[in-house]
Parts: sequence; structure tokens; C-alpha cells
Amino acid sequence: MDFQPHHLHGTFNLIDEEDEIFDYQMLYHSGEQWLTFRLGHETYGLEILQIRELISYPENITHVPRLPSFILGMINLRGLVLPIMDLRKRFDIAHFESGPFTVIIIVQIKTKVIGLVVDSVVDVVNLQDENKLEAPEESTGVNAKFVKGLANLRGEMVILLDLEQLLAPDELEQLSMLR
Repeated sequence: MDFQPHHLHGTFNLIDEEDEIFDYQMLYHSGEQWLTFRLGHETYGLEILQIRELISYPENITHVPRLPSFILGMINLRGLVLPIMDLRKRFDIAHFESGPFTVIIIVQIKTKVIGLVVDSVVDVVNLQDENKLEAPEESTGVNAKFVKGLANLRGEMVILLDLEQLLAPDELEQLSMLR
């Protein structure tokens, strides 16, 4: 089929070679996109552009001695060996137990690809600047250096994380030595 686009009153019409018209609603989103997820009773967010993929929690994570306590171990993901960070331990939240909705968010922090264990993924949301708030140090149970800000989404506060701050330079170097 040879489709010809035509713009009419907020809809997108495709006309095929037999002159059949297919209407599509055009959706425009403004603002930054964030992936929201749960750790315990709190909702957190990461900028969607920082995320490479989501994977199910694996059956086996290989423990590696002498890594920081918040690193559960390593997994092999299609030939790439990835450290897996327990965000609960990193943020000093209650002990982690994997469940049916547990997900690993694969991100890149500087030069290192790493997996972040979260209880569940909530949604992908568009955040407008007017929804974002500065985060006072005492406003969350998470160390302020990890927090980029807060957002008010549908009456719920979301803690926006600063991915670059999740690993200190020496921790990043220690993980980079693992291949």
C-alpha cells in the first residue's frame, strides 16, 4: 500500500491506493518522560532516556566477594556481565525480597552498565516543569545526594533520582574492574 498522510483537525488520515481512509488520533506529549517504580511504599522515578531496558528478576545472581554490600552480584545478559544493585540496600530501606513483579532496570551510569532491582514498575509519565519540586533534605527517607527532586503526580509524591549519584567514583571504578 502507498500511504499519503493528510493532516485534518488534529487527526492523521492515511489514504491507501484503494482510497480507503484510516483515521489515527495524533497525541502530542510535552515535558520529560520518566519511568516510575516502587520500592516499598514509595514511588521513584528515573528519566526514560537513562534506561536501556527492563528485564525480569533472574533465577540466579552470582555473588562476587568484596563488592559493596548493596551489589547483589552479577548476571550474564546476552553475553554482557552486569552488576546488580539492590536499591533498597543502597537507600537503607527494609530488606529486599523478590516477588512476582520484581524487575531489573538496566541503566548506564557513566561508563558502566548496571541493573537496578525494584519492587515493581508503575508507569511511564510525562513530567512538566510545573510538576517538579525542589527536594528539601528531610523530605524523603533517601540520602539527599541521590535525589534530583520531587514531582507531584496525580496527588502522589514521586522521588526523582539522580542516576549519576548512585555510585561514588571509587565504587564505579571497583565495578568497572569486573568484566
